[in-house]
Amino acid sequence: MSLILGTALTAALLVPTPAPARAEAAVCSGTRLQLAIQEQGNSPVDRFRFSLAVSGEGVDEETALQQLNTRLDRLRRELNPLVLGRLVVPAPHTHRRGRSSEQRFMANTGVSGEVSRVNYNRLIQAVGAMPGVRQQGMRSVADPEADLRLQQRLLAAALKRGEAEARATARVIGASQVTLQSIRRDSDLSRPRPMRMEARSQGFDPEEAPEPQTTLRLNLDYCLS
Repeated sequence: MSLILGTALTAALLVPTPAPARAEAAVCSGTRLQLAIQEQGNSPVDRFRFSLAVSGEGVDEETALQQLNTRLDRLRRELNPLVLGRLVVPAPHTHRRGRSSEQRFMANTGVSGEVSRVNYNRLIQAVGAMPGVRQQGMRSVADPEADLRLQQRLLAAALKRGEAEARATARVIGASQVTLQSIRRDSDLSRPRPMRMEARSQGFDPEEAPEPQTTLRLNLDYCLS
């Protein structure tokens, strides 16, 4: 017989303990309880990761590439003093556009990098004034040390919640001992948060950026006896 317990963020499986099948398995003289715990939290914004689309146009492929390179040169001059680290610019690609009688050539590439909170406004304003440059996305990124501290807090919270649920289950089935036998930690998911990039009359406010989110998942095995 098995009993499944759970909430939106917690799944539990309560099963009688079978005879040990493997030598390395922890021995449980009572009933095993398996819990899947998930905790989430946000970290303060440390910097922003941006991506841009840059294009050039001309009557032939060479002219389109020349215009693209001119725009890239200007973009580098404007952004290099503002960015953290270096800009990433992949090799361009070209294609034809329009009907044969009005055919034009397009050259396209992307530019990505990171910018501090202090230089966020300047970067957005500089990019907005450049022809052939389009903002594709901006994501808020957490400081690595702050993200690590958040993961530690989430781990402590998940273990505390797991123990509380295990003890509550033990009381229901009449068990008096609760022993944590194993912890399996899934890969933590730390992700930047996408931002809306439209201009506003009052300007761009980095304080309005969504905070990066971290998700921690634990699989906990308890013995209730």
